[in-house]
Amino acid sequence: MRIACALAIFGIALMCGAAPARAVEPPDTILLGGRIVTLDARESVAEAIAIQGGRIAAVGTTREIEKLGGPKTEIIRLDGKIVLPGFIESHCHAVGVARDALAQTYVELSSIGEVQQWIRRRATEIPAGQWIEVPRNEITRFTERRFPTPAELDAACTTHPVLYTSVANKHVLNSLGFERAGVAAGVEKLGDGEVLRDGDGRPLLLRGGTAAIRAQIPVRAEPPRDDVLASLARLLATYNGVGITSIFERATDAVGLKHFDELRLAGKLTTRVTGTFRFSARNAEGVEKFVAGLGWKPGEGDEWIKAGPLKITVDGGIHWGTTRLSEPYGPRRIAFYRLTDPAYRGELYYPVEQMQEVFATAHRLGWQMSCHVTGDDGTARVLDALEAAAAAAPDVAKRRFTLIHSYFPDAAILRRCKALGVCVDTQGYLYYRDADTLADIYGQTWADRFIGLGDWVRGGIPVGLNADHMIGFDPDHAMNSFNPFLMLSIAVTRRTKSGHVHGPHQKLSRLDALRTVTQWPAYMSFDEKNLGSLEPGKLADLVVIDKDYLTCPDEQIATLKAVRTIVGGRTVWPPSGTTGKE
Repeated sequence: MRIACALAIFGIALMCGAAPARAVEPPDTILLGGRIVTLDARESVAEAIAIQGGRIAAVGTTREIEKLGGPKTEIIRLDGKIVLPGFIESHCHAVGVARDALAQTYVELSSIGEVQQWIRRRATEIPAGQWIEVPRNEITRFTERRFPTPAELDAACTTHPVLYTSVANKHVLNSLGFERAGVAAGVEKLGDGEVLRDGDGRPLLLRGGTAAIRAQIPVRAEPPRDDVLASLARLLATYNGVGITSIFERATDAVGLKHFDELRLAGKLTTRVTGTFRFSARNAEGVEKFVAGLGWKPGEGDEWIKAGPLKITVDGGIHWGTTRLSEPYGPRRIAFYRLTDPAYRGELYYPVEQMQEVFATAHRLGWQMSCHVTGDDGTARVLDALEAAAAAAPDVAKRRFTLIHSYFPDAAILRRCKALGVCVDTQGYLYYRDADTLADIYGQTWADRFIGLGDWVRGGIPVGLNADHMIGFDPDHAMNSFNPFLMLSIAVTRRTKSGHVHGPHQKLSRLDALRTVTQWPAYMSFDEKNLGSLEPGKLADLVVIDKDYLTCPDEQIATLKAVRTIVGGRTVWPPSGTTGKE
């Protein structure tokens, strides 16, 4: 690929319309002798790249770029290594992750036996009588594919009350835990919760009743803000260590974004941040009130921290047994989730008319909108509302409305999304860990559609593949892995953790898989002119990796490593003062 001459003379001055009056300063940094996967319109692969003032000044051959260097130019010799655009983690909850890590180290557990082992270890670490809360691990990911029983929790520990929670609405306790919570013989209700019992009358599970249980557990003190900021800085460095250069904080507010601003002032912000503001207004007045008190305007901010979309929650989730489906759950799903009504189809928290009013009002006020919606019928109802809003304001499609999750695309959903300019934010690790259970509990056709990347891409829908990272610092074993290389592997191979492939037609090419963690998320946040590809004029966010992503065997994709991560032309990983091998 030949050098981009129009910007090789460091186009920032040229883009501003100013003609240079003297020789242009040499680039700050040049990377030479590699394979630069640009993701430009021609899918070009270059050898070298020049960076000036935090932006890409030129891309070309090693010979061309080397000539641009000056005495102060940092020269990074790639020795044939691959360079990719920096990864965009398009769904995470970083501030919550940082705060939770100060209270307890997260452990990913894959069976009830592992849960028991973890409880036994925890019982040796805290005084008898204190509550033990099992880290969030879903029954869809247990080998046994069911809730643990109180007897199994008793077998692990009788000296401490033990609580296992599936998300926030179904709880299993050991005998001491039920006793502490006030679930005695004959008690059928605990607060707003229902006590489920076995044939001998022993409590098995509490459906609901979260507030009543929480009232028995001492409230954790809010950690000092400096500790939270230090933890958040460590998390962002962990993100950098796997090549992440930008994140979408998917449920925040002005206070949450302030954390990142404080890191920036301290010189410790190493990823770009786009905030998504979650709210629960149900009419125009509610939206207007929320926006007035938000403290941010649509798109406000800069290249480091900016306002993204508003967000509402429309249905539940597959882990909880509340995702809104186009068919009744039926006996198998009802038994799995411990529900009661075979005709149940999941939750729908907003009727179409309310969503239409919310969407129309947000659009009138200049805001992009997004929705947490997991089921196919939930998605269809969101599209009903969006179509109604677009009928009154056809330019709604320009807002790049985002479906967050939308696990089960079909032909009608794809067609409607394309017509409305909709984007999708969906989770690779859920396929990796949960698709085998879905095949068993929902049926094979549902597993084949689950996280339907191939369907979305063939339908022309910009899709961001991400983690929905919410707990834990381990890139591979957090509550939803945030390792982009694992995401790429999942997109390319469609293999679950056990090695099964459900819906092989959903596999993506390697470049399309790469676009799901770079180019298309940049488009979703209106950043396509700055991010997502390695082209002159764009921000210099990139990652150098240890093997050739384009040609390595499929089974090696998940094991790829970042050896250098650069954000805005500055190396953020390895951290300054450490040794990184290239």
